[in-house]
Amino acid sequence: MSVTNKARDRDSKGRIRRKYTGPYSTYWLSHTPKWWVKLYMTRPKRRDTKNACMAVMRGEDPDGILYPPGNRKPHVYYW
Repeated sequence: MSVTNKARDRDSKGRIRRKYTGPYSTYWLSHTPKWWVKLYMTRPKRRDTKNACMAVMRGEDPDGILYPPGNRKPHVYYW
């Protein structure tokens, strides 16, 4: 979803407002970087899920395996 593609983000001439452009736009400061999410949230969850699936395929009891949490990533906060 685009952050600056809304009508309220445009000036009277239809151009994007100055506060969203340039080196001083601070939108990124309030969000976790993508590389951090991939490295510390997405990859560990995928690794845990794969290990659980492989354990079931090796013949371990599916009821005795600790699966990763439902639809949430293991949150380790950047800030």
